[in-house]
Amino acid sequence: MKVALFSKGNLNDHIQIYSTVINKLIENKIEIMFHTNFEKPLEHLVAYDIKNNILENHSDLIENRVDFIISIGGDGTFLNTLIFVKNSNIPVIGINTGRLGFLANNLVEDLDQIIFCLINKQYSLESRSVIELKSKTSLFKEDNFALNDFTIHKRDNSSLTAITTFLNGDFFNKYWGDGLIVSTPTGSTAYSMSCGGPIVYPESKNFVITPVAPHNLNVRPVIVPDHVELSFEIMSRDKEFIVALDSRYKIVDQTYKLKLRKADFNLQTVRLNEQKFSEIIREKLSWGIDYRNV
Repeated sequence: MKVALFSKGNLNDHIQIYSTVINKLIENKIEIMFHTNFEKPLEHLVAYDIKNNILENHSDLIENRVDFIISIGGDGTFLNTLIFVKNSNIPVIGINTGRLGFLANNLVEDLDQIIFCLINKQYSLESRSVIELKSKTSLFKEDNFALNDFTIHKRDNSSLTAITTFLNGDFFNKYWGDGLIVSTPTGSTAYSMSCGGPIVYPESKNFVITPVAPHNLNVRPVIVPDHVELSFEIMSRDKEFIVALDSRYKIVDQTYKLKLRKADFNLQTVRLNEQKFSEIIREKLSWGIDYRNV
């Protein structure tokens, strides 16, 4: 079995965790590849030839026939694996070093069990839908995908935006407010939820359209099927606004015409056999717990 390790940011913050993961994989005779972020922080800390097993990009990942990607970090790190994995169909499993961990919901303490399940195929694959953005100048170039959500938002110093929204070319609504979120089922537990959107099961085939601080108080989140194409025209007195795919963003002007659709590939995630989505959200959101009685 061959796995690739993925992380981002300052790896020195969790250097012991990375070393533990690598040493456990070595103990189980698992071949390891590394995203390029790992090269310098770990090259002298583990007994493994990291330098000659580096993956720079998506093409390297395909060429080396990796079986799994282990994302080490929080949910933000897990989201960033999308640009690395893209349409390769390589399953991703997350080990959480962050806070909430809806996506990266496995703990380092459970590493022995995680490796056992991967080796013995005691897991299931969950297919997560991906959003694709189309715009006239290809804002995000070849990285125009999101696992969680697409967001249009006013800039900090600007007044509210007017976002005219179309479904399959038909007028749907004009949203006046701070912005608009279109989330996948995966993203329904992220920014959309914090703005009052519903939680949607991962296998649901839909998008959630959630307004951000709407000016009209009768406007509410809407669930639409994910086979529709959404398009947007944006107006603002400031004439500039923010467009974001997950944590990546661009500042653009209101001449941009934006179109959104479901990508023609999904991201495969690993769920260990005893894990259930209902249990994950119950644990992460502390449902059923009354802290007044603790």
